[in-house]
Amino acid sequence: MVFSVSRGLISRDLLEYGEGEASDWALTCSNDELMRICGVAEWLLLKGPSTPSGGSMMLATASSLAAVFVHEGHPRKLKRARRKKLPELSNEDSKRMSSDGLPDLKEQDRKGHFYGMSEEAEKFWEK
Repeated sequence: MVFSVSRGLISRDLLEYGEGEASDWALTCSNDELMRICGVAEWLLLKGPSTPSGGSMMLATASSLAAVFVHEGHPRKLKRARRKKLPELSNEDSKRMSSDGLPDLKEQDRKGHFYGMSEEAEKFWEK
């Protein structure tokens, strides 16, 4: 199974990190771009930088870093190191955001783990 996240959740996480332009883009990115975001986020979670406690980074951080990388074509740090929490979503909105705009899982599985990663990104995040 590969990592999967919806466009809506990626967009919201990006807003919390101060990435407004990427947040808008994430809502309308192509299916291939969404699969690349998921592949890069999966790499970050499994092989990327760890937290001070030794664990992997948060899902929101991984998907946000991956989205910025896919959107801009190169890796960089997020505008904010810490998320600025937005107001809580209603249960209905939360369910909609988590299910709207998911990648095609069969196609994503065909593309394979870490789809979208580049040597440049690996070197940047392995620092």
